[in-house]
Amino acid sequence: MRKSYKKLTMFVALLSALVLLIGVMPVSYAAQTNSSVYKNISLGNNSYVQLTDANIVSSTKGATVSFTFTLYNGGNSDINLVDYWARLKSTSGTKYTLTLKDKETKSKVSPRSSETLTFYSEVGSNVTMDKLVLSFIKFDFSVSGYERTLGTFTFPASFTNEVKWGSHKTVDINGSKVNMRMSTVNVSKGTTHYNVNMTFAARNTGKSGVAIPEYKYYVETPSGLYPLTVKSVTDNNTSFEPTVLNTIRLSGEVPTSVSTKNWSLIITQKASEESTAELPIVIFNAPFTINNNGTTKTEFTDENGTYNVELQSVQRLPWAANDKIVAKVLVANNGKDYLPLPKLIGEMVIDSNITLTAQTVTNTGDLGLAPGESTTISFIGDITDNYEWKTFKLELSETDPDDSSATLELAELTRSNVTALYNVNTGGVYTQHSNGSQMSVKVTDTRTYSGDANNLYAVYMDVTNNETRSVQSPAFVGYFVTADGVYYEATIKKSTNLVTPSGKEQIVAYAKVPQSVDTASMQLILGEGFDANGLVKGTSDALTGYLRAVQFKLPTENTNTDNFSEVKVGPYTVNFDYFSANVNGTLNIGIGGTVTRDYSYDGFTQSTLLVELEHEESGTVLWSKTVDLEGESENSIHWEVGENFTSEKVETSSRVYSKYTLNIYETLDGEKKLLATTEGKFSSIENWLE
Repeated sequence: MRKSYKKLTMFVALLSALVLLIGVMPVSYAAQTNSSVYKNISLGNNSYVQLTDANIVSSTKGATVSFTFTLYNGGNSDINLVDYWARLKSTSGTKYTLTLKDKETKSKVSPRSSETLTFYSEVGSNVTMDKLVLSFIKFDFSVSGYERTLGTFTFPASFTNEVKWGSHKTVDINGSKVNMRMSTVNVSKGTTHYNVNMTFAARNTGKSGVAIPEYKYYVETPSGLYPLTVKSVTDNNTSFEPTVLNTIRLSGEVPTSVSTKNWSLIITQKASEESTAELPIVIFNAPFTINNNGTTKTEFTDENGTYNVELQSVQRLPWAANDKIVAKVLVANNGKDYLPLPKLIGEMVIDSNITLTAQTVTNTGDLGLAPGESTTISFIGDITDNYEWKTFKLELSETDPDDSSATLELAELTRSNVTALYNVNTGGVYTQHSNGSQMSVKVTDTRTYSGDANNLYAVYMDVTNNETRSVQSPAFVGYFVTADGVYYEATIKKSTNLVTPSGKEQIVAYAKVPQSVDTASMQLILGEGFDANGLVKGTSDALTGYLRAVQFKLPTENTNTDNFSEVKVGPYTVNFDYFSANVNGTLNIGIGGTVTRDYSYDGFTQSTLLVELEHEESGTVLWSKTVDLEGESENSIHWEVGENFTSEKVETSSRVYSKYTLNIYETLDGEKKLLATTEGKFSSIENWLE
């Protein structure tokens, strides 16, 4: 019975030792591929020591090597750690002095528990792991030299402790096992350096949270180590809570003269407060590829945090005799902290060596970015209209907070093809969602005002305010473009009124064009104007460009002139229902109609009609009068909403003809557009409009 009990006790002890030993082994790619190196050595009494980690990393003194052992006590009494040590020498016989990390806390190992021992030493810069021999010894004053070698570790030339992409390494942080793996690597090439952005993920598999130690981060290249900084203060202050997946974002720079082969991310920690030695915690393989043609997307980190940027479009817009280049950049906050809007400076580089200074224009009201939010920033440069580039690059920078005369390079974005303008089909509605400029625009009418040598071609549009506050509509800029690519700058006629939420404003874009131009095939480019201070609302004579341009296909002009019942001008519709004319010593005119108004319009500029009675064959105008709708202009007929009638007596010496013409015009910039016409004769009882 006692023998059976002893066997059972030994079996349980061995099983417990095995379970605990498995629990402290790092589950990682390196451990799996270096199982012959990470062997365990029996210490007797069911106790073991196992090499669990071995690293070498460059340092200011050459290189630092470190070795980590896990010692398990399977016996019934304490193991005195003062009896054990490690020795290191090279294969050629050079001896190195090892230092035990946290030596003052490493005194003993209690029964059924384990302790981690990390030894480190400085070695020459040309030393590699396969040139080292590591021994674990026990001090024994009964043998020659007073120490007995318990086990020896050598490292093959193929040895690596680098964690391959997709694998992880388990790191002990104050008793908690934290699995770490590489998450992302993003390297973009700048003029003088590579912009490096790396992320590693960590998950605490323990039962309690642990603070992140004061780690240091490096990119290891064939030319040496280059430091990385944590992008976010929040990342740096994060604690690893149980089961939570944390991501730590890092950034830095590496000179472009450095080879891009065999880069690694190294995480280190100081050996002690007094020591300058840094011990590697984990080394990750960091594979990446560089797009030599540039990238439209990247990220950068400044003193405020990390921003993701994307060059969404590069438009080329007509402006006077030259063109404007408008590069629109999406700026996003994919982090966990609120960020201020970055104060970016843009510089355009075309065909590698032509530099254009760009004006930065932000959305009205943009102040910052909440987590997960984004906005757009536009960069505008000038270029001659006949230059066609092959490559286009936008370099982003910020003013150096420590030196206002200097800038800090942040990112480079490339998109060489010109982005086509967004086209709005005939009858379609263009909706703008940008902060501070939420609106819808629809073309409602086209009208040609005939001149002597040129015609005045006009497009009428409704602009609807989609904001939740009353605002002025933007200071619009427009250009007409013909089918063969000829541009005519448009004059924009608009009010300065505030437009209420869901309210509308009617704006007019017009230009004088030769009568030989086919206006039926013309389209309108419309954008929002800006000056030296940014986007402008209302009107301005100091605009320096425009952005957010779209191209409208225009409806066919209505040339019907026989309808007096729906004569439209501005928000008004006039139903002319009465007109009579007769001569009895004087010319007696009677005119009547009903006026209705669409009160959804808060802003408009057109509110008058011109009524003329003429004899077309002789070109004689007998009577001409402006009908001012709800206005008070002098020498005009004033009509209000509702029914109206006006009679006038006019002295005339014109001879009497058998028929005359009544014409209703709308006027714009001194030119006339015929809206309705009919013929009649003088009579005191005849209504020409019946």
